[in-house]
Amino acid sequence: MDTDIRSARNELFQELKPKCVELSQLVLRDDGNGGNSKALLQSTTRLLTVLEEKCRRTDGAFDEKLADYVFFPLSQILQRKKTYTDRLSEVTIKCIRVLLEYGWRNSISLDLAKQLLILLTFVAGGVPGKESTPPPEELMIEAYGALAALFRALASTTGGSASMVESGAIPTLGHCVTVVLDGVTDGPSAGAQLQALEALDSIWRCVKDPEALSNFLPGTISALTKFLMPTSSSRRSRKALVGALEVLSHVLISTLSDIRTRNIRNEKASAEVAKTGSDQQQKTLTKSWLKATTGQIRLALSNIIRLRNHESQDVKKALNRLSITLLDECHGTLSEVASLLVETCMTLAGIDEEEELSQRATSLTDLALIHPDLGDMIKNTVFNWATSLPRVMQSNDESAKYAVLGQLSKAHNLLTGLNIESSVLEDALGNSLRDSITLTLEALPLTQGVQEAEFDLNSQAAMTLASDNALTTQFQPLIMAQESQRLTRDQLAKLISSLGSRQSQLNMASEMLDYARSASGPSLLSAYWLSSQILQSAESKNQDIDEFFESSLTSSDEQESMNAEIFSYSQSLLVNTDERTSDWRLQAIALEVVAGTAQRMKERFKTELVDTLYPIVQLLGSPNPRLREHAITSLNIVSTSCGYANASALIVDNADYMVNAISLRLNTFDISPQAPQVLVMMIRLTGPSLLLYLDDVVESIFAALDNFHGYQLLVDVLFSVLGEIVSVGSKSGHLQIEDTPAINHKKSRPEPASIADLAKLLKPKPAAEDTSFPHEEVPQQPWKSAKTLLDEATPKDPLSLDGDDEDEEADNEESSSPDNQELAKPPPTKTYTMLQSISRHSQHHLTSASSHLRTRLLSLIRTSASSLAFNEDAFLPLVNDIWPVVITRLYDPEPYVQIAASEAVSEL
Repeated sequence: MDTDIRSARNELFQELKPKCVELSQLVLRDDGNGGNSKALLQSTTRLLTVLEEKCRRTDGAFDEKLADYVFFPLSQILQRKKTYTDRLSEVTIKCIRVLLEYGWRNSISLDLAKQLLILLTFVAGGVPGKESTPPPEELMIEAYGALAALFRALASTTGGSASMVESGAIPTLGHCVTVVLDGVTDGPSAGAQLQALEALDSIWRCVKDPEALSNFLPGTISALTKFLMPTSSSRRSRKALVGALEVLSHVLISTLSDIRTRNIRNEKASAEVAKTGSDQQQKTLTKSWLKATTGQIRLALSNIIRLRNHESQDVKKALNRLSITLLDECHGTLSEVASLLVETCMTLAGIDEEEELSQRATSLTDLALIHPDLGDMIKNTVFNWATSLPRVMQSNDESAKYAVLGQLSKAHNLLTGLNIESSVLEDALGNSLRDSITLTLEALPLTQGVQEAEFDLNSQAAMTLASDNALTTQFQPLIMAQESQRLTRDQLAKLISSLGSRQSQLNMASEMLDYARSASGPSLLSAYWLSSQILQSAESKNQDIDEFFESSLTSSDEQESMNAEIFSYSQSLLVNTDERTSDWRLQAIALEVVAGTAQRMKERFKTELVDTLYPIVQLLGSPNPRLREHAITSLNIVSTSCGYANASALIVDNADYMVNAISLRLNTFDISPQAPQVLVMMIRLTGPSLLLYLDDVVESIFAALDNFHGYQLLVDVLFSVLGEIVSVGSKSGHLQIEDTPAINHKKSRPEPASIADLAKLLKPKPAAEDTSFPHEEVPQQPWKSAKTLLDEATPKDPLSLDGDDEDEEADNEESSSPDNQELAKPPPTKTYTMLQSISRHSQHHLTSASSHLRTRLLSLIRTSASSLAFNEDAFLPLVNDIWPVVITRLYDPEPYVQIAASEAVSEL
């Protein structure tokens, strides 16, 4: 192996020798003219090419001796640097950098190292005390890179670190640190700043003397803080910020780690230390120095942690690593800064979740398990965030709201991971959430409730529900409903889902519901909404288990009780339909609770439809479009959960519940428009089959019309229901029992006679056909029997006995012969009677002041006439009753009413 290295070294020497000899000769013959400088640059470039191609190796072939040989001609150039161009100096320093990185990387002459330190410092920063033109950026970058390589070589050289802190070298080292720090803060480019940061890191890794490091610490921290502070004037590159944070971490650990400050922190008094014969180092590194230093570090870190809001994930990860490292390595020394670092780590929690498990470093959770005081700091931070939540949510800054909600969500996940439970924290967070949502609701503009809404059949949800396009099963958001608030809303939902264990969520939901019972206004709405959302989150805690077991097995008794309680409260809110005194969002939340209960109970929810279905359906007639959308979505979810194909099938199958509810409201003279609107919707959905059950409802409508005929809007709504009944009933197959021949009394013009008819008329008839009457046999019995004639002549005695019943039966049999019996007509159907009653009742309102209602009633009469005309015995009396009033409408002052009256008369 040694033979191979020796052979490689000889080959490398043979390649380097001519280049070095050529360069030495050119330097010695240099007379300062431009042509020689160009030759020197070309020769140095050729030497650099060989160095980069052949000498970038760590196998030992290129050792310190070969590096010393190559350095000789280069040193001649450096001695005459002022007479040469910056380009030649740049190439020369590149060559020296290769020598430092590979030739002298394990051993370098200490005297040579000190000379190079001085030389490279002057190249990068100029001569101290003299004003000079700043070097070019490329030359500065190479000088910083060479300095970094120099200190790495010194760190590997025996005695190299100690030589830098000797009394004669300290001024040079201090000047070098100053130049490097200037390059970090004021470097002309990101590349120069990165090289300066690399040089600074190499210095701190090379120098081991605590006193020297303590002297450099204030300036270093000040420069790095200035570099890391987010400013609008100078934007740092992402890579430079990450590098600066890594250098800062090493600087602080090198000087303030618990291991290095252990003796200082245990020092009792400076007087005692002096008596024990302390050296100069001990006199410098005292408790007072440590206290002053940590105070300055606190100020610096308070500015640096603002980088946690930086847009770069790499910068956030570096800041998180810095905070974790300081909490771990400097736990005792920087105890005053621990709260800031803990808050930073909590804000950046989960920043490295995408990394593989093997690549993840120590986390705040790990440190909290080691240091109990960190757990208390975590709880204090969560409490402070929770109490400040209402103030942040009251602002218009959505990014700030998103950030604080995300922080609270991460904090609760951290508390869960540490198994920390605190009733104080839960109460504080619950109250803050409720107050925050209350403030959000109060900031919204108040919407005036609609006092009266005209009932428009074409705008109702029934036509939509009957189609397959209405299967929406996602509720529109009620809180933070704007699109600009979507991220904040999602973060709030994430926070609610992270509120501790299922039991703690149930407790909070119960407290919110109890608060809602005694609250009013926005506070009621926020508490009720939070209770429903928290309970919904608790339901999903064991969602994976619920896929394999019945929900009744995985739910606790307390949870079932809470579900029943909020469901009962929601039902009471749905019954209250007075939109002038209640917030429509309360009913919308109640719809969501009912839908969630249906999803949980599945087909067992059918037993709740008796009390729940009508309150949901009646909201389809609400004047608030968003509440109508909520009602449609809730109805779709309930129908799907109960096993129905769609909402129409649900309503049709439970029409009896609906009819009973509507009839009850009409019988109690509930004049709200929702009941008639729901009835119209049901008639449209179910068709004629529902009419058979509406006879009592129609009578209740008649009673309401008689009692409230002065309320024009109510009368109009009720007649819209009757009009729908007539429209559907006229097309019903239940209108007549059997097919009845059509009756047509309309006179028609006789058909014109044809040639065949004329020929038949003129054709002479046979004599036998001229007989006017056909031949009849002579009757063999009288027209009436003698007994019948006597009975007709004698008055009947009411006290007479029925002794002659047999004779009467015989007479009855005689009189009931087929020739004398008339066929009895069947009674009209329920649908026919209902349409007839509606048409007859309509005449009493044809004198209404509303021309729109008069037109509607005339149209109703015209529609029913075409369906009732087949039964003349029942239809003609109806025409006789309504004719005078209908005829009068022909002289109505409104032209369109006259037209409607003309059409009705024509149909009659």
